[in-house]
Amino acid sequence: MTNQTSDQNKPLERHDFWRYAITIFLVIIFMIFAQIGIFGIAYLFEGNFDIFSFEPITLLWVSMTPFGAALVILLICVRFLHRIPIKNFFTSKKYFSWKYLLISAAIWFFLAILSDVFLSFIQKDNYQFAFNAKTFFPFLFSTLLLVPIQITAEESFFRGYLQPGFTRLTRQPWLGVILQAILFGLLHGANTEVSIYGVLTTMPFYIGIGLLLGIITRKYLGLEEALGLHFANNMYASLIVTFSGSSIESPALFMIKNYQPVISLILFFITGIIYYFLLQDIHSKEN
Repeated sequence: MTNQTSDQNKPLERHDFWRYAITIFLVIIFMIFAQIGIFGIAYLFEGNFDIFSFEPITLLWVSMTPFGAALVILLICVRFLHRIPIKNFFTSKKYFSWKYLLISAAIWFFLAILSDVFLSFIQKDNYQFAFNAKTFFPFLFSTLLLVPIQITAEESFFRGYLQPGFTRLTRQPWLGVILQAILFGLLHGANTEVSIYGVLTTMPFYIGIGLLLGIITRKYLGLEEALGLHFANNMYASLIVTFSGSSIESPALFMIKNYQPVISLILFFITGIIYYFLLQDIHSKEN
């Protein structure tokens, strides 16, 4: 995550348009080939190519593994095509702050729990305890392995690469934040919950969380906080509370029987605002 305001101090970096074009092309191509390859492996386990009939753990591997290929090629291009040191790509601070990654994750995870506890009180009997040790623990281990790869790939590409790229192109820092968030939302448009629950109630979440991730990336000059938030969000959605129609079916601890996207969207925006000010308060006290 290079400092978007001090390019002149980093003369070795290269930010020509053609370098961005080649990098984005290669990321897409490698992800497509990885997807084809993992589908072939999935066929050996499932006996068909019908993704909607796959077991949850197979679907998780099919969905997440291509992000690893995308991340590898992105970092290769960042280092050798753009000539950006990998540490500088992830943060403009002196050191990558694992501390703030963990703090960010803890805040978001805690607020997500509070949101669902609140909903469980106003929506009586809408949360069903669905724990099944036989399916949960294998899914847990796979999630702990794959989700960090997935969220690192997404944060690296959208907040670490495209956001500063759009900023350089438009010379407007906040336009960079907005454009990457819109693209982030659009690329989630194929998720099943979008078709089931409607664009107007699902896409604001994806664009909104893209904005929040972009804002904290710019504010704190690194990907640490965004990685923490994204990790907590995806782990929570995979392991703690899920609902029918979720993009990745999972054997989570709780199932929402009647998912209401409008209420969830309102709670997301409230949660996002609280998260932002809590994180800001922690930063201000430490600095």
